[in-house]
Amino acid sequence: MKCSKCPWNPPQSEAGDYPDCPGTGKETTWKDGEDGCTLTRRQLEKMDEEYSDYLGDMGDDMGIQMDFDNKGWKLEKALDDMRHMIGLDMFKHKPYRRHGKLFYKPYRNYWAGFNKYLDYFSGVLGLAEKLEPEASGKMPYYYLTRRGLDFLGRHIKVTIHNVRD
Repeated sequence: MKCSKCPWNPPQSEAGDYPDCPGTGKETTWKDGEDGCTLTRRQLEKMDEEYSDYLGDMGDDMGIQMDFDNKGWKLEKALDDMRHMIGLDMFKHKPYRRHGKLFYKPYRNYWAGFNKYLDYFSGVLGLAEKLEPEASGKMPYYYLTRRGLDFLGRHIKVTIHNVRD
């Protein structure tokens, strides 16, 4: 896409280049002498969307970390509980590697019992769902939502599939 038509075009610097262009590394000069990149509009839109999602996820993670610090809780303990929920231990049920990335297909996704971390995650955050028991005296039942699986995957650097897939 030519820089003159690009909606993500940063202002041209005094030196005449575009230093903050998202298409960095793909620069070219077209036949008519205009500068641009070899990326299409669709590719640039996808890069912009992925970057926006990354910034949003980073903000959510920082907010959760600050909440945990303010309450005196340990995020590692909550992540361990979430790992246990999906059956991920590093001895028997391990993630597998494909093309240099780690993946894991959980064989379960539940937690039966009271847990303050999962109770926090099941609130406004929507990382977990809490099912209350019908009869009194029984334990609540938690399971991770897709957002919760993505949250856990970001922190342990593993792509986690859905249980039902």
